[in-house]
Amino acid sequence: MIITPHSFTRSLVFVMSTLAISGCGSSSRTPAPGAPGFTTVTFLNGNVQFAIPEHYTQRSESDDTIAITPGDDTGIVLRFNLHNLPEAVAEEFLQSQATKKGMQINRIGNKATVSETGTRSEGGRDYDITFWQVGFGDSLVVMSAEVDRKRKDDKSVVECLNRVPKIIESMQTY
Repeated sequence: MIITPHSFTRSLVFVMSTLAISGCGSSSRTPAPGAPGFTTVTFLNGNVQFAIPEHYTQRSESDDTIAITPGDDTGIVLRFNLHNLPEAVAEEFLQSQATKKGMQINRIGNKATVSETGTRSEGGRDYDITFWQVGFGDSLVVMSAEVDRKRKDDKSVVECLNRVPKIIESMQTY
């Protein structure tokens, strides 16, 4: 049998179409578009996405961390890091962490969450930090909000913090 470029291309198209129809291949792992006024953010190291207001900016940091801000120098940075677990045990993991630390599991939509607070100082500035661990299926998202204490009452900071539950609720696998 002689394979020509044309026959190879036809065969490849057939195989890729079959895989796509049966749920395999790249078409089954395409992020869903965001709602109007929102942008879909996807983690590079997994198949999890979430939605942020379209006017927010995002950048990648080390260790596949995604940093989000509502604008330039707004006094708040949200950071997100995805941990892929080998099985769908994220909620059990969070329950274990909560029990060890005497914390309570909260629900936001279909996600289990725990949160902690802390502070840090750098360059003469003081920051309040809230950490969330968000678990669903085999995905654990560690999220933080770092707020410049001098700016904690700024409108953009307050609005951003008020959006956190909706951001968590929008987290999903694709």
